[in-house]
Amino acid sequence: MQGIDTARIAAFAHDTSLWDPPEKVLTFTRALLLDTLGALLGGLRYPAVRALAESLRPSATTDLPFGRLLTLGTAATWLDADSGGSFHPQGHRLPPVPTAHPAPHSLPVLLHAAAAGVDDRRLVEVFLIANEIGMRFGVGTTLRPGLHPHGIHGPIAAAVATALLDDLPPATIATAIELAGSVPMAATLAVPMRGGTVRNLWTGLGAYYGASAARRAADGATGSGALLRELLDGLVCTDLSAAELTTGLGTRWRLTDSYLKPYACARWVHPALDAFRAAVTGVADPVRERGGLAAIEVDTFAFAASLSTVDVSSDLQARFSVPVSLATLALDGELAAAGFLPDRLARPEVGALAALVRLREEPVFTAALPHERPTMVTVHWRDGSTASATVRNARGNPDDPLTTDEVAAKFRRNVEDVLNATTADAVVAGLLDGAGGNTMARAAAEVIGRFCP
Repeated sequence: MQGIDTARIAAFAHDTSLWDPPEKVLTFTRALLLDTLGALLGGLRYPAVRALAESLRPSATTDLPFGRLLTLGTAATWLDADSGGSFHPQGHRLPPVPTAHPAPHSLPVLLHAAAAGVDDRRLVEVFLIANEIGMRFGVGTTLRPGLHPHGIHGPIAAAVATALLDDLPPATIATAIELAGSVPMAATLAVPMRGGTVRNLWTGLGAYYGASAARRAADGATGSGALLRELLDGLVCTDLSAAELTTGLGTRWRLTDSYLKPYACARWVHPALDAFRAAVTGVADPVRERGGLAAIEVDTFAFAASLSTVDVSSDLQARFSVPVSLATLALDGELAAAGFLPDRLARPEVGALAALVRLREEPVFTAALPHERPTMVTVHWRDGSTASATVRNARGNPDDPLTTDEVAAKFRRNVEDVLNATTADAVVAGLLDGAGGNTMARAAAEVIGRFCP
């Protein structure tokens, strides 16, 4: 069984500066931070997240507030608009192997620090380092069949972020990594597919467990490299690659292998949404023009073909439904934070359009996994006209990234009703354009004061 060189990983974390990586890595890191922040703030628009925050208000407010980190972490994955690794080497397996989502686990720690006055430059630096390490743990291990990644690799990123913000020495950072990786959620992918919004709580718990692991390490707690290795190469994950965890640290940036999602839904749904948009290009109102929609046929890879639920029990189940996501995109022209708010999800038109979607597995498309996720959509209108389009992969992957304008526009759509427009513009300038300053602190002051003091 391979060992995990936590000392080497901790030394990288401690010694790396924001000025070390190439400019393109920094540019992507800033976009990833802005994108993750938009997903988190958009999640705070949902009544269930606000109710959670309210229920946690009585919890003790300390230097590491449980209620604040839990609420912010839960919000960060509520929209399913957060980033992750673009592909896993075992991504052809069914059920598929998701990669790590470290960014939404670490961001609550950064927002908590921003509220205390930490400036944008330091937050971007910590975000870069913490999530590079979290991503390597995701790619360097393979989740056991049916497990979900939230709360497994992400707490390590939260621990590294907290340790760096607390200026802990390398040996203590190594212990924090061992402690954070030793409390995995080990929950199943079936839960969100069936509408279980508790999936989002796993991120919140992971953020808190990771942050508290760093504090416990600082207080003298000891970790176990052997236990971490057992968990990641036998119990929760398999196929541990010690080389993947450490090779090229500081020169090969795994973080840039992340995708940024154009849509607030499960990544496996995205190729169908892209293909639909391509098919209806030039049709101003595909729902009502040409006599109205008659049917939408979707030929796709195996796992996406199984996401066929029409009568959904929650907005999360809608995010794992090709028919409901397609219906919402067709009606609204987008799928962002507002799309599945309770009143919008309950629209009769959504259910009527979702019922027109027909899903089929195309074996040739399944065979293209993991590096491609091909999907063909054929749209039929009531006047007898049709249009079809095929995509090999969804947009947002490293080989077809969102533009900076698209990332900024997505952020602004998601944060409506949470940040005022002036603050949103300042955050875009401070993060995406690299203007610096204390824009994260400004956003944190608005958000934390309203939702999770």
